[in-house]
Amino acid sequence: MQNVIKVTVLSSSVDERGGSFKNDAGENVEYTTRKQKAKLETGGFAYPYDVRLDKGQQPYAEGEYELDVTAMAQVNKGVLSLSKFTVLRMVPKAPPRAAAP
Repeated sequence: MQNVIKVTVLSSSVDERGGSFKNDAGENVEYTTRKQKAKLETGGFAYPYDVRLDKGQQPYAEGEYELDVTAMAQVNKGVLSLSKFTVLRMVPKAPPRAAAP
């Protein structure tokens, strides 16, 4: 049996915020974050979750998805980490049941 992390996108609107900070070299760096409100469900529990979008990435429509951990995986020097940008895949719809004769 495969473990699935279900994500329900609650709103298609994107909360976009920007700012700046000084990096270790003392240079001013500007940033923008883009997030959508969602709910993440795993292990029988539900948690508030922010779907973080990459620059130029289209927002997800409201609905149910699965977290695509494989697409988010990054390996650097033998260490596995997940991308900070969320990747979701649509939950497959069950085929309609035929009417009883």
